[in-house]
Amino acid sequence: MEDLYIQAEAFIASMQQFEPSSSKPEKWVERLKSIKASIQSTGTYTHNSEELIFGAKLAWRNSNRCIGRHFWRQLDVFDCRSISSEDAVSQALKKHIQHAFNKGSIKSTISIFAPKDPNSKKADKVRILNHQLIRYAGFSQDDGSVLGDPHSLDFTEACLKNSWAPEPDQKTNFTPLPWAISIDGKPPSIHDVFKESPNLLNEVPLEHPENEAFKALDLKWYAMPLLSDMALVIGGIVYPCAPFNGWYMGTEIGARNLADEARYNLLPKVAECFNLDTKTDRSLWRDRAIVELNRAVLYSYDRDQIKIGDHHATTRQFENFCKRQTDPKKAITGDWTWLVPPISASQTPTFSQEFDPTVTRHTNFFYQKPQDSKAQETKEAPPPKCPYHLS
Repeated sequence: MEDLYIQAEAFIASMQQFEPSSSKPEKWVERLKSIKASIQSTGTYTHNSEELIFGAKLAWRNSNRCIGRHFWRQLDVFDCRSISSEDAVSQALKKHIQHAFNKGSIKSTISIFAPKDPNSKKADKVRILNHQLIRYAGFSQDDGSVLGDPHSLDFTEACLKNSWAPEPDQKTNFTPLPWAISIDGKPPSIHDVFKESPNLLNEVPLEHPENEAFKALDLKWYAMPLLSDMALVIGGIVYPCAPFNGWYMGTEIGARNLADEARYNLLPKVAECFNLDTKTDRSLWRDRAIVELNRAVLYSYDRDQIKIGDHHATTRQFENFCKRQTDPKKAITGDWTWLVPPISASQTPTFSQEFDPTVTRHTNFFYQKPQDSKAQETKEAPPPKCPYHLS
């Protein structure tokens, strides 16, 4: 309980630093007294609306690995803490997608469901098992290959074992996964949302601005990333279900999702479209192909008027954001390995910047164990602690 109060105190102090003119100093003193009394009597405390909204924004600002957090104050927050039925959760998530997509002018948005009860060993009230609310399936083939996204292979198989039954002709490289929603720790129910509401997908067919052959690859991607398996922590209170989205930076799609060998591994096919010499890596065919793939991504999103960042503009925006933070109490922390883009790294300002790697624990986003995790620590070989995971 003492640790929870310390984290709550740190959060309220941050709130006071960033919103000094929003209220008189006595307000913060009284609020801390109220929080302390609540923790002493119940073992926890409840955020009011103002704290929930600011806390979600501050957690984004504190996220060391996010290059787009200079827009942290623009986050839209949906308070879903009272929602607890499967259908109501599903409807809230649909509302989130519609609001966030905003006809292509994507809004950063978060939906926050019930917090974890620190006094109880009961299962979380609401959990979403999907990594992202919009994600493509990965189907294991008889020859050992994967149709679709290899990253989704295990989750796809779990959905198939749990009543998801797409028709054979629906199994493609870009089959949207259903939602797996668990209430009160019960086995997750499968919601094939995009079969019922395909308009929620908002996919972008990819084409190259100059190369007609590229279109024959029949590639596409969805409009926005919407992470759904991370925990939000505000002042020590854990919200295990708090799906959130920003908008893409082009390299996330063109240099990672579609290009990584462990993902779609499309560089050889792109190189073929451009008649590149793939016999030796010294021809730099991979470098040339990845640039053209990223050009196609940016061109296609711009064509469809869907917001997307490029790695040059986004890193310069982040650089300016860091320069404006002159108050040491509001210092910017960061993880260099995530803030440097995967292509043309040395041509972006983040490449030559240094960042404080300290992870703010009281208010942030963290990875969490899957709800059905059977992993057990052993005294002989305890797992290494990661600052980006819930302890």
